[in-house]
Amino acid sequence: MRTVLLTAVYYLAVTPWGWCRRRVRDPLARRRRPRAQTYWHFTPGSGPGER
Repeated sequence: MRTVLLTAVYYLAVTPWGWCRRRVRDPLARRRRPRAQTYWHFTPGSGPGER
């Protein structure tokens, strides 16, 4: 019985919350940006020859 209850809570509460959150915010920055020159994300200190 506990498995059924946990499954129902997951699909009725957690899943819609995740869908709504992804509609508002793109945590992995996977949306297309037509005006972007590049999709690379550079970090400070990551130039050539630096380790």
